[in-house]
Amino acid sequence: MKRIQIIQLMTFIAAMNSFTAFSQDRVAVTQNRYALKDDVVYVDLKIELNNADVSPRAYVLLTPVIETENRSLELPIVLINGKNRHKTYLRMASMGREPDGIQIVIDASEKGAQQQPHYYSVTVPYEEWMDDADFAIREDQCDCNGPLVKMSFNLIIGKVQDENSHEEPDFNFAASFIKPLPEPVKHRSETGKAYLDFVIGKSKLDPAFSNNALELAKIGNMIKTAKSDPAITITGIIIDGWASPDGAYSSNMTLSGNRAVALKDYVQKTYALDKKLFRVMGHGEDWLNFEALVAHSDYDWKDEALAIIRSKDDYDLRERALKSLDGGEAWQDLLVGIFHTLRRSDYELQYTVIPFTVEEGKIKLETNPSLLSLNEMYLIAQTYPSGSEEFQRVFEIAAKTFPDDITANFNAAATALEKGDTEAAVKYMEKVYSREPAWENNMGIIAAMQKRYDEASAHFARAAVGNIPEALRNLEEMNKVKQQKKDTKNTLTKTQ
Repeated sequence: MKRIQIIQLMTFIAAMNSFTAFSQDRVAVTQNRYALKDDVVYVDLKIELNNADVSPRAYVLLTPVIETENRSLELPIVLINGKNRHKTYLRMASMGREPDGIQIVIDASEKGAQQQPHYYSVTVPYEEWMDDADFAIREDQCDCNGPLVKMSFNLIIGKVQDENSHEEPDFNFAASFIKPLPEPVKHRSETGKAYLDFVIGKSKLDPAFSNNALELAKIGNMIKTAKSDPAITITGIIIDGWASPDGAYSSNMTLSGNRAVALKDYVQKTYALDKKLFRVMGHGEDWLNFEALVAHSDYDWKDEALAIIRSKDDYDLRERALKSLDGGEAWQDLLVGIFHTLRRSDYELQYTVIPFTVEEGKIKLETNPSLLSLNEMYLIAQTYPSGSEEFQRVFEIAAKTFPDDITANFNAAATALEKGDTEAAVKYMEKVYSREPAWENNMGIIAAMQKRYDEASAHFARAAVGNIPEALRNLEEMNKVKQQKKDTKNTLTKTQ
């Protein structure tokens, strides 16, 4: 593993002529704004992958910093992941163990990620020491058996720009919304993890043993809630058993399967479920999560452990090598600190939900919004005045309920733009991979709010060609902005 940590600064004007060619096959970071307005410092960046080579295990951490010789403030982080690294990140996030302070996570392997620009927008309260501070980006990489990612930086060098004294154009832009398609059948699922305790080497499930009652109650409550709701029909229950790496690999494969079956038998009998609903499988030792947990640990010997895990194909040979690491102390640490999180049964409850009327949907929106479709939420929003607090709240709930859905995030970004919350809009739009006309329109509003007026006009023009009515209005607004800037310039000239 090789790491580098540097601070990159490049003058904005000097780099402009050669920047496009220089950034090909490199991750390009462009700073669009570093400005003070109304006691708030605004920082806006654009990150473009440009088909850069990001190997599957690699990552890049970019930490924007406002700093002087004696003081610094680290801003939220940009994380760029290779394919395998991103899978590991998602697993860690599902366990609540992802790193703190991350603003944007980019999966370099995701469809559209290489062609789609990624926007970073944060605000921090102004403090007097920032008058003498510079802006920088700290870069931290892991090659992880692959090449380091090539980077290029185009940053505004110098002090924070004071925008308080400049007359600002009045924005009155119109955001675009997308009407989601109805779901012919609403398929839903809920997941969980059962950390059940068994006698060593055994698979008989004792509900009263150790902490089993609490673990069984979690899956039990999920099933009881589903069975008691007349709108829900259970269609399947998946149980996947996992083991830790201590013990023979073949034995653990059998043990993980038998323990998963024991959980299935308990659930089926306790809640009177048809056995045809179940799909059960044992997966043996969970080396992938084991590697991720070690990689994110602070053990002194973690690099040596990771080298063993990544260099030996035979799982039992890995175990023997790990047992001898650090005179056996490392293995004892693993037994206490990590292995118990690997011994588990993952479960998934699958079900379908009936359609709801708008009035029924309003009730579910408050009690269990996951039972609604995005189309049903959209129809609920239309019963409120456009731009009202109730209207915006529906789309915010939709994005929270369906955090990875493109349409949900797009419409939530539109509500954020209506409120003038550029930072929230950028966060939502990070999950929208599109070049559709409606996308162009909303990206144009973001660009205008970040004072990138030429880029905003270009977005609006492309949206107008795509017959987005809001774009025509926004182009008129841009003409007003340009005229206002021109009038301001003429006034300054006459004054001088």
